[in-house]
Amino acid sequence: MLHCYIVKLLSAMLQKKKIILGLSVLLFLLVGIFAILIFSKDKSIGSVPSQIATSSTEIRVQFFGDIMLDRNVAKAMGAKGLNYIFAKLSPTSTVFTGADIQIANLEGPFAPTRVKTSKSIAFRFDPKLAAQLKSYGFTAFDLANNHSYDMGRANVAFTRETLKKAELGYFGDELKEGSELTFVTNTVAFLGLHNTYHELNWTKVKQSIDDAKNKAGYVVVNIHWGEEYKRLSNKKQRDTAHRLVDLGATAVIGHHPHVIQEMEIYKDKPIFYSLGNFIFDQYFSKDTQEGYSVELTLDEGKLKDIQLIPFYGVKSQVQLMTEERKTQFLDWFGKNSRLGAYIIINGIISFTSTP
Repeated sequence: MLHCYIVKLLSAMLQKKKIILGLSVLLFLLVGIFAILIFSKDKSIGSVPSQIATSSTEIRVQFFGDIMLDRNVAKAMGAKGLNYIFAKLSPTSTVFTGADIQIANLEGPFAPTRVKTSKSIAFRFDPKLAAQLKSYGFTAFDLANNHSYDMGRANVAFTRETLKKAELGYFGDELKEGSELTFVTNTVAFLGLHNTYHELNWTKVKQSIDDAKNKAGYVVVNIHWGEEYKRLSNKKQRDTAHRLVDLGATAVIGHHPHVIQEMEIYKDKPIFYSLGNFIFDQYFSKDTQEGYSVELTLDEGKLKDIQLIPFYGVKSQVQLMTEERKTQFLDWFGKNSRLGAYIIINGIISFTSTP
């Protein structure tokens, strides 16, 4: 009888040990899995980063050309605002790529009311449109153009404050250069330069680029330049672009001509001489109704690839080009651009392999 009791007691104790051991092993595995999940999010962990950590360094930045929200555009929008502008787009047919950062040139100021001016062409944008721009995914705007001061200096400050309230960034100035005008987000620095009637202060430009390189892994220069309605860049644009790259620009994004101009790859850095109009009126020609967006994919301190997204407008409503029209655009673009050994394949230029 005692013998049986002892056997049962030992058996029960052994069973408890197995349960405890099993629970210990399970707890150890759970702690291990949890640690892996936590530390895999930190890119600095481990001497050889995993594929997940590497891909998480990738940054996609999308750029658009001129946005003008006055004149015939304002009349066409009415109370609908930007919802009218983008009414022809859909989830399967859109110009927006869902990039991490979305940038455009804001061709004019926000102002509560119109201000009298001696300028023959002066724009004023409804401040309520700032929140709509935010809702369509924009991150920041270049203010370095020949219309930023259209409503006076006070409304330059008002424009910046309006963008800030809408949680939008801004960079550049119509009349000056300086590192204090740089916008930095997600390891990308954005500089805005105006070079139509205003001549650049190259000492300040160099200081700005040097400062940006100390703050960010990439430096993109947006510049307002060139001759209106000319389909090809001029020598001044090309010389300026090369100088900006030589100073350290990762890419140069141009606007102002109101038409598409060619691009160039100089020292493995892309230069887009003019993206054309994005939101504008100028309904008088096909060229002023066409534009394109460019998306840069940046990774590990280098440019990975470029995507070109051509579109057109009808009464300021933005629409993707049809395949036929896109093919014609890419054919013209490729023939007139200086790409060296790089090639455009279905709107994409890859930098992952050395040409």
